[in-house]
Amino acid sequence: MNKTEKALALVLAVIFIIFVAGTGYGVITGSRARKLSRESIPAAIAEAGVWDGLGRVRARTGGEPTAIVVVDIAFPYDSGDRQFREELSRKRGDMRAAAVTFFSSRSAEELHPVNEPIIKAALRDTLNALLSLGRIDELFFSEFHVIE
Repeated sequence: MNKTEKALALVLAVIFIIFVAGTGYGVITGSRARKLSRESIPAAIAEAGVWDGLGRVRARTGGEPTAIVVVDIAFPYDSGDRQFREELSRKRGDMRAAAVTFFSSRSAEELHPVNEPIIKAALRDTLNALLSLGRIDELFFSEFHVIE
């Protein structure tokens, strides 16, 4: 091989190593999952304000047979409302506990994905009952699984 071929082989090897390292980094850090989560939120709503959420919540359903619910809850709110943002920060633990209680009080049949709009509305009302300085208008589930 002459010098040009060696240089091209070296460049290809470096590109390959960068590609493999980048893919490995993306898999390890879960950046692809975060990107898909962001893409599942409608663009018009995403531009309307700041997003917050309760993160991933896990709960065991009530009734027989029991199942495990895994849900990632997010919601938009007005970025200019500092008091509401502070209230959300203070009450995050209570809101997570309320979400766990909400899912624990329902059976696996009630939490079927077909009922997702009804589940979101009921959970939104449950969370709003804890808030006094603002309201959550809409909930989004970037992940919603009932594992039996």
